[in-house]
Amino acid sequence: MKIKNSWIKFLATGFYSGLSPVAPGTAGTLLGVVLLYLSFKINLISQVDFPLAFLVVLSSVIIAQLAQERIYQEKDASEIVIDELAGYCLAMYLLPINMLIPAFVLFRIFDILKPQPIDKLEQFRGGLGVVMDDLGAGAITAVLLHFILLFV
Repeated sequence: MKIKNSWIKFLATGFYSGLSPVAPGTAGTLLGVVLLYLSFKINLISQVDFPLAFLVVLSSVIIAQLAQERIYQEKDASEIVIDELAGYCLAMYLLPINMLIPAFVLFRIFDILKPQPIDKLEQFRGGLGVVMDDLGAGAITAVLLHFILLFV
């Protein structure tokens, strides 16, 4: 099945949120907050579980790869924000709805600052290289929030 470039751009840019002239990564992550909030509220999901996270991550790698090859021709174009959606989805792994905002704040901090070892994850090529640093930021966010919830 061949996906049209218009669909790739629509998905890769997070429904065009990545075309924001200011902080496109934050705009893309905010889209993730809204999508998860609505999914929780309409009882589509009760939490981000493994099948959902796996599906989002896998589709993000594929769409990022296609967008990089066909549309943007650069390593990690700022317009591609599907990686932020995947990273934020992972940040919310098995967390309740009341963690949407703390996960957003921590994820953005880790994604922007890219502390070690997150910065090393950018060395991968293609769609995996676009998504891996965001997955690292999401994983660290999820672990930190689960740790905090254990002691609160």
